[in-house]
Amino acid sequence: MAKGRSTSKNVIIIGQSGVGKSSLINMLCPEACATTSNDTMGCTKKEQEYTCNLGAQQCTIHDTIGLEEGRWGFLPDREAQKRLKAYLKTKEPHLLVYCMPGIRGSLKKSQGRNYKKFKSAVGNVPIVVVVTNLEGFEAPLGNWWSENRNELQKLEVKDLSMILPVRLSRPSSGKIFADRFITISCSLT
Repeated sequence: MAKGRSTSKNVIIIGQSGVGKSSLINMLCPEACATTSNDTMGCTKKEQEYTCNLGAQQCTIHDTIGLEEGRWGFLPDREAQKRLKAYLKTKEPHLLVYCMPGIRGSLKKSQGRNYKKFKSAVGNVPIVVVVTNLEGFEAPLGNWWSENRNELQKLEVKDLSMILPVRLSRPSSGKIFADRFITISCSLT
């Protein structure tokens, strides 16, 4: 292992295709320049690693292929899940970030199943759920949480204190989100 990398923490970002995983990486690590797209198919076709500092902690942020792309995508969901599980085994994650959309009608049972499946795959690794696609939610983001708590509980998304809603397109939101995310990430051991 190269000198300097031994202290780097692996933060792996997962979630369905198009949820904003790459946009989240660009918010946390502006120098990353992860490719993003508004197209109907995912733009991350292979896992990418970006090194950045979250607070005082050097991290390797891992962008992963999207889940739930369906038969029409470049990688059907079942194959994407197998590939992601294999990837997780090779990277020793210190933090798993599960992205899910928060707009009306977007929460699906499959997202709850994926959350549980990948939480089980990483064992005792902490998981942060990042709720994206909230650009149209006009109220303070804290209100999103109180208005949607029951829906997340129906999906069996546990440890609700680790859920962070975010508006990826608003720079001021990015600073606030990054500060909260750094607080969580810096507690990694």
